Amino acid sequence: MTTVQVVSPAEYRAARLSLLAKEKEATRVRDALAAERRKLPIVEFTKAYTFTIICPKDGEKKSIGFSDLFFGRRQLIIYHFMFDPSWEAGCPSCSVMGDTFPALEHLHSRSTSLVAVSRAPIEKIEAYKKRMGWTFPWVSSYDSDFNYDVHVTQDEAVRPVEYNFKNKDELLKVGQHYFTEGEQPGNSVFYRGDGRIGEEGKIYHTYSTYARGGEHLINTFGWLDLTPLGRQDGESGVNGLGFRRKDEYTQEELKGLH
Repeated sequence: MTTVQVVSPAEYRAARLSLLAKEKEATRVRDALAAERRKLPIVEFTKAYTFTIICPKDGEKKSIGFSDLFFGRRQLIIYHFMFDPSWEAGCPSCSVMGDTFPALEHLHSRSTSLVAVSRAPIEKIEAYKKRMGWTFPWVSSYDSDFNYDVHVTQDEAVRPVEYNFKNKDELLKVGQHYFTEGEQPGNSVFYRGDGRIGEEGKIYHTYSTYARGGEHLINTFGWLDLTPLGRQDGESGVNGLGFRRKDEYTQEELKGLH
């Protein structure tokens, strides 16, 4: 941790104003990046996929197509939640993301759906979803090529390795061997054409981000980044993002002073 100095109010104000100028510049850069992201070209998404969902109204297991994930809205954000079919629980780090999903009503008011997708069978997904107390839509791509086609499941027997727009050799060259096999996280965005963007009824892939590209969406990090201790990376002894599943902390870890 960087050494924190105790100073006078006048010294603090000068330091804070200097940081504030940098924060404002970062905000301007973030806004500019968002505007540039919205101008990215888009690609028609034509392959048919089938997903499995448990209908919240009647509890029935149903097969649905990719277009159904929009739930009638124009935009679709998918969180690629790491949950291998052989696992009994979802990835702890992805679970931190799941804990911080926004109130979906706000997204729906902007004609945007948010859906998690994993390869685990829907029965495992539903059991874990219940354990975590989540209500967001979460579907299984178990019998689908979807995860492989969007490069969030790495298996050379199925597809050449590609993650975060790098092939296997490029990933190994930068020491990212952990991205070359198995399940990986990410976010993808799709748009259903309406004549204003794309052709009516067609589906387009507009954006994907991987690895730390979606980190800013985890609001736990945003809160911790405001504090002197920050994220306390590496202090928990937990792999990935360094957090346990929310129901796995001990009382010792959650008490006020430690």
